[in-house]
Amino acid sequence: MTDATAKKLLDEMMTIETLRGKLAGAYLPKFRAVLSARKAARYYQIENKINAALYYELAAQIPLVKADNP
Repeated sequence: MTDATAKKLLDEMMTIETLRGKLAGAYLPKFRAVLSARKAARYYQIENKINAALYYELAAQIPLVKADNP
């Protein structure tokens, strides 16, 4: 993998993570308006667990970038 490709992929990953966090934050007031605080918290806990399982599956399939030789 070239440095340019690694930079592009890392930038895309950071953008996606930032947008995911903003989206979750944008929905929180909407959830709070119709759910109790406990149910809203439970929703975010479940979503976090689903994301963790998804990241685990992806991590198992995506090889690590090879390090430069010293």
